Amino acid sequence: MGYPRFKLPKTVLFTISALYVFLMIATYILYYKEPVIVCAERMLIAQGFAMVIQIILNYIAYRSKHKIVILTILFISTMLFLGALSGFFNLGLMCEFYGY
Repeated sequence: MGYPRFKLPKTVLFTISALYVFLMIATYILYYKEPVIVCAERMLIAQGFAMVIQIILNYIAYRSKHKIVILTILFISTMLFLGALSGFFNLGLMCEFYGY
């Protein structure tokens, strides 16, 4: 059949999905405590929603034969993960800002 096309971008997309799982576990372990438990719950819901979007994007990338589609999905996935990662690191500040 030949060497699979676009193996590296698809591998990176799978890695981003694995990082979402790691980020959700880290959020639960580090932030699911009494002062910021409401924010942690909301962050876990948002991360779960982003992971569902990531799984859908992974499926689209897996089925696609066009490089531009795969690279666009890679860009979108990276931006979604960076937003989730930024929220993880700034969760305490966001809780204070929104008053939860």
